[in-house]
Amino acid sequence: MMRRLFSATAALLLVMLLVLPPTVRALDDDEFNGFAADTLTITVGYFGGPYYTKKVFTLDELWSLDVQYVDYTFIDNMPSVVIDHVAGITLADLMDAAGIDLGSIQSFNFWTRDKQSDYYTSLSKTFLIDTPRYCYYSLPDNFDYDERAGNEYATLDGARVPTMIALGDDWNRSIAGASFGSDYENLNTNTRFRLVFGQTDAIAHTASQSAKWIHKIEVTLGGAPTVTMDGSALDMKVGSVFRTEARVNLADAVLAGHTKVDWSSSDDSIATVDENGTVTVHREGTATITARVGDSVSTITVTGRPENWVAPNGGGSVGTPSGLTGNAVGYPLSILPGANVQAIGNDGGVQNWRTDEMAANAIALPNIARKNPMVVVMAVGALAFVLVGGGVKLITYRKSVGGK
Repeated sequence: MMRRLFSATAALLLVMLLVLPPTVRALDDDEFNGFAADTLTITVGYFGGPYYTKKVFTLDELWSLDVQYVDYTFIDNMPSVVIDHVAGITLADLMDAAGIDLGSIQSFNFWTRDKQSDYYTSLSKTFLIDTPRYCYYSLPDNFDYDERAGNEYATLDGARVPTMIALGDDWNRSIAGASFGSDYENLNTNTRFRLVFGQTDAIAHTASQSAKWIHKIEVTLGGAPTVTMDGSALDMKVGSVFRTEARVNLADAVLAGHTKVDWSSSDDSIATVDENGTVTVHREGTATITARVGDSVSTITVTGRPENWVAPNGGGSVGTPSGLTGNAVGYPLSILPGANVQAIGNDGGVQNWRTDEMAANAIALPNIARKNPMVVVMAVGALAFVLVGGGVKLITYRKSVGGK
């Protein structure tokens, strides 16, 4: 009785394997335990966040990009060799389509959603993009199941492959008959979107890092925001109101609208600064104005001058800055309208070398002598040239006439 029941069960399983479509028979152990995404959100930020939305791709938008069809090999935790046929977008192309500079990226957080929780896998740009990775076509026939790794011939036949975000893939173990040469007609979208990358050797078991059900990628930018100010010192009359020129350097422009500059003054009795960087000089003395963004700070020294103070170089009614320099890169805060502050060195700045009247200590140029002996010599030479030339011409003419 038990033998008959076992035989009937085995026959039923065989029929199921033969009848069910390939996408259902794909040997991805838990392909139905998560939620396939229809949109892919890309966010950017510095390490530790916060992260801000850069781009949300629809499924149609992703298919309209440069979709590539590539084979991949993995070693899973059974262990077994996995062959995956993938249709997707390279991670580098995805970043480009989102408008993110690949060189500014430090790492990626791939947020995935299964039926129990929302979690993420964090992998560095160096690991995913900068490191050459391969599909080893020789691995399935040269995998040692006892040693749980490929033998010395496993990597002989390999092709370099990019890191991809799969829109659909056909993931199967080689022990189940998976082979290369897919026509990419049996792509499975149950695990969309899946991270897929190649191997660097035939030993590491990396299949578990191929995150699936990705719905958001957090892009961590390298470094941190920095703030700079155009110059180090300002001399201003008491009562002056002006806006400093601070610039925040960010790895991505989308962060500009979310980055706040914190302003402060070392002595509010001398000069105060508001949240926009507008400085008011209250009395004579020196105060340090500080602009801070995160851990980055930049300062400028403000010196209050008497109301009757005349700035060097004939400055304006509210005084002129000293020591300012231009050419900072970033997002500038403009000078308030009406403030007579000259940002020397900026495009369109004052050309201080131009003057409208001669300085008091200027020395007049010497007069050029009008009687020059060379003038006479040149005149005599020119006259002689004309006379000699004319005489020769006349003699030639007479000879020609006489000859006739």
